[in-house]
Amino acid sequence: MYGYMRGMGEDLFRGKENDMKKLSRALLFIFCAAVVFAGAGKVSAAVQAGYIFDIQGTAELKSAEGRTITLKRSEHILYAVKEGDRISVQKGRVVIASLKESKGYEIGDNSEGLAKPGRMVAVRGKVSELTGLHAPSNGSSGSMGGFVVRGVRPCIRAISPVSTTILDPAPVLSWENRCPGDRKVTVKIISGDTVVFSAESEASSLKVPGKILSYGKEYRWIVDSGKVNNVSGGVFSLPSRAQAEELAGRMTAFTERRDDLSFRLSYVFFLIDNNLNELARAEVKSLKADFPDNEHLRKMEEDMR
Repeated sequence: MYGYMRGMGEDLFRGKENDMKKLSRALLFIFCAAVVFAGAGKVSAAVQAGYIFDIQGTAELKSAEGRTITLKRSEHILYAVKEGDRISVQKGRVVIASLKESKGYEIGDNSEGLAKPGRMVAVRGKVSELTGLHAPSNGSSGSMGGFVVRGVRPCIRAISPVSTTILDPAPVLSWENRCPGDRKVTVKIISGDTVVFSAESEASSLKVPGKILSYGKEYRWIVDSGKVNNVSGGVFSLPSRAQAEELAGRMTAFTERRDDLSFRLSYVFFLIDNNLNELARAEVKSLKADFPDNEHLRKMEEDMR
């Protein structure tokens, strides 16, 4: 009897073991199938190749999926172009800024371009390469967040500089003060754990004296109304002196060509990629005023607040 029971137990165990093997194989098959399908989804997804930086005249875009869009300068500036998209120009020009390189591609009269990885190629007519454009990168360098500590009903707010790189080692700090009563505030600039500057003010701005801040450093600053929890502030940084001079030179080169919309947009992305966020916000606001119907500029402005 014992041997019989033992044999049954072994058969039952072997049966469960076989079932587990079958289940494992089934799960492995399902997992592999899921990976294959997921990979197929990724392959089929269109990859972004660049942005439209200018539209002049009559042009249209035919997407890789077969959808056709009549391109309008008022609406389609900063429209995303994906690999496989075709842009044809009857009269005028369309400029595409590549995401992979700081290059632009101009499609001119009676020409058609095809978006391929990192470049536009001519299908018909001529596609010219433009140098000097700054296309948006995958991320900004050294982005820093501001900080705010406020009461339930804040009456003070830091305005500038907040979450940005600056080039002037003697900046103007500005804030909004709606606190009732005494207008006096205390302003402090902190480097690490050290207060490098402290002053009182009854105005809404204060210029930092020279020789207080140093190139290549990051700073926090606070403005304190002296009332419970009504403190606000921000973070900013200064690049090295050499970097500041190089940035200033490139900014001048861009602004000298601001009559060309492509370089005007390049300037915005150059500012963003170098963490010059406050200057970038001002440029986007100006562009939005010039192109009030453009949803891409509106979204960019919202994301930068």
